[in-house]
Parts: sequence; structure tokens; C-alpha cells
Amino acid sequence: MKKLVFLLLAGLSALLLGCNQAPKQPHAAGFALTFDDRYVEEWTRLRPLLKKYGAKATFYVTQFDSLSPNDIRLLHELESDGHEIGAHGAAHIRVLDWLRGGGSLDDFYKFEIEGELNVMRKAGFRPVTFAHVGGQQTWWTDRRLLRDYFKLLRDVSMTERHLPFITIRQPIFAIDDIYYQFDGSQKVHALLIDQYTHLTRAQLKDGLIRAKNTHSVLMLLGHRPLFTPSEEPYAFSVQLLEEFLQDAQRMRLKSYTMVELVSAK
Repeated sequence: MKKLVFLLLAGLSALLLGCNQAPKQPHAAGFALTFDDRYVEEWTRLRPLLKKYGAKATFYVTQFDSLSPNDIRLLHELESDGHEIGAHGAAHIRVLDWLRGGGSLDDFYKFEIEGELNVMRKAGFRPVTFAHVGGQQTWWTDRRLLRDYFKLLRDVSMTERHLPFITIRQPIFAIDDIYYQFDGSQKVHALLIDQYTHLTRAQLKDGLIRAKNTHSVLMLLGHRPLFTPSEEPYAFSVQLLEEFLQDAQRMRLKSYTMVELVSAK
């Protein structure tokens, strides 16, 4: 009888303590900027703009061993501002193209992944997130990348996909995989904002509104920043980026690096 009373009291105490605990607050809604390849000098010119809006970014660097000492110095400056320096492959090799060409997976990891990580570490960087090259990935290659090398893998999404005989279009607010939900996911997608996607400020604002309403993070991807008008397709307008940052600031959205998404408590 005494044992039964004790168990009842213990259960009641646990229930009361649970009721007194504050409910877990959702993570702050926000956005995450990512930039790919090796446009180090152009990225560095973004520093004043990013500082103006309190924005952080993740710079995914490829062909690291071809960077100049000045490029490496500039990357350290970006890192000192709170930005993240991530990995994007030693030679910018697409994994499926490598396999179709007869290359082995072991050699892919050795030369494309470990080769870059070793050079980056010698230069003082410790990349823990990775951007797939050309959006190519498979579940079995991702499994090893996450097990042995990285905390997060980033792929790419677009509002339009051109397939044989058909073009698939989606509005930004309907592309679920470009919003991080703080669910522990280690495989994510970012929305490409380069010029050939023809995205507008209004479309990106729709994405920010969904992120705010769902306490999620809208993830974006660009390559080379364009400070003056150009027809270059694989580059993004700095003016469009600033308009995006203005809208995010007005909505009081938080800026995240990619590693912060998987590190958020």
C-alpha cells in the first residue's frame, strides 16, 4: 500500500513539474544566404552590404588549392565577420558524372572531398557543411558524406525545371524543401537566385512571408555577385539581394549560416 501511494505521489509530482515548465519556444524565423564557387574578391565586396543589414552568409568554396594568398586572406576576413566558409569540392566534380565516367566512389571521396578538406584545413579553415556540385547527389553518397565528413549537405532548387517537352513551374511559397524547419534535417535545398531564374523582389518577399509565418528559414543560393547590370546568367543582382535584405529586415527575420541551422538548440 505504501509503495502504491509513493508511486501515485511521484507521478503527480512529475505531472505538476511538467505543467510548470514553460513551453518550448519556436526558433526565430529567418533566412540563410549561400554563395558558391570561388568568386572571393567579388564576395568580399559584399561585406559592407551584409554588415549594413546584419546578415551572415555561407561561402561554399571550390578549387581551393588554386586560390591566391590574397584570396585566402579575404576568406579569413569574411570568416571574422561571422560568415561561414564551407566546402564545394576540390575540382568541382559532379558525383554522378564521375561514376558514369568509370570513377570509383572511394576515389571520389579521396580526391574530391578529402583533397579539398586537407587543403582548407592547412589554410586554417574547418568546413563542416558541403554544397553539392551541379545538384548531383544520391542517398548512398550522402550517407557517407554525413557519416565521415559533414554535418549538413546543401542541394539546389529552382522555381522552374526544364525537362524534355515540359517545363515545371512552382511558386516560391510552394517549394517546401527550401524552408528549414529546425527538424534536425541534414540534407537541405536552397533556391537559386541567379539571373537566368528571372526571380523578382515580389517573389522573394513571398518566400520571406512563408518563413515568418511558419517559423522556418528560407535558404537562397547565388554564384557571382553583379554590382552593375549584366547579361551573365550564372550570377545574381546585388540590387535584388539588397532589396531582399531590406524586406527581411522590415519583417525582423534572423540571418543564419548553414551550420547554425543544424546547431540551433
